[in-house]
Amino acid sequence: MRVADMMKPGGRVFLKSEWGQISDEWPCVSFTKRSVGDRLRREFVAGRDVLIYVGTTDPETTRLPEHRSRLISAVTIEPNQVLETRKIVPVDVWAKSNAQWGDRWPYSMAVISAANIVGPPFPAAHDVIPAAYRSFSEIANRGGVVEALESEREAVMSLNIEPISLDLREDVRAYFELRSSLSSERDSLVKKNVNRMARLIVDRVERGGDIGVKTNPIRYAPNLSDLYVLLMRKWTDQRGRCSLCGGQLATGNGSSMLQPSADRIDSANGAYDDENLWITHLACNLAKNKYGTNDFEQWLAVIRGVDLDQE
Repeated sequence: MRVADMMKPGGRVFLKSEWGQISDEWPCVSFTKRSVGDRLRREFVAGRDVLIYVGTTDPETTRLPEHRSRLISAVTIEPNQVLETRKIVPVDVWAKSNAQWGDRWPYSMAVISAANIVGPPFPAAHDVIPAAYRSFSEIANRGGVVEALESEREAVMSLNIEPISLDLREDVRAYFELRSSLSSERDSLVKKNVNRMARLIVDRVERGGDIGVKTNPIRYAPNLSDLYVLLMRKWTDQRGRCSLCGGQLATGNGSSMLQPSADRIDSANGAYDDENLWITHLACNLAKNKYGTNDFEQWLAVIRGVDLDQE
């Protein structure tokens, strides 16, 4: 099997300096600067492109001599979701890394498929990708990714690889299960709505305690990445339906009243967490919050054709 078998025709070959091969100990692509993730999210297409690990020259970090300055692994990633590295890396490995290096790589993208390039000896970077390899030394590219172009791209694509399976943590597996269960069009619309709801929650939390016409209540929520994962899981559990009325949530250009809204189950509880969060229609959310659960449920019963006088 070759690197080209992990790609689609016309796929791009990205390169990133790493300390070692992809493995269960660090089954993700991590980066210090958020800008690296922003570039991958803009340019990397899952299933089309590939990312190649290039071993560093530093003996303190790349401890195996046979990995230094060599092409050592090939991965495809999920670029649409930036996760906290501590949520992907095994707990004991993360603790050890944090003790030695601090929170040096806070952001990650999960790996969809992985392979190790055949070796040792592993292909030397200065032989296979001389121009791209030199570009790693440029200040703008330090800690980032570069691209192999033209003949260097072809040379990388011809390298022999051995596919491997990674043992991913539960929240990453859940996300991939959700990803595969949705059509590409619907997946995109769901992601768009989940991202919108997550950002609205973060905004509400940040405004907690501010004084306007009235004082905004104090609210609590996880960070944006965790909120995204939580809302994705809620969407899956609810099968894309409103938790209050059971009707289908609109993900496209439907009525604003039907659009998904992240709602705290107990409004007196300021936490947006797993136990106190569900997704509803915007109209159901507003009606319940303004008139209370009892009045809302009576209204819902009438809409469903129940004769309240007979009950």
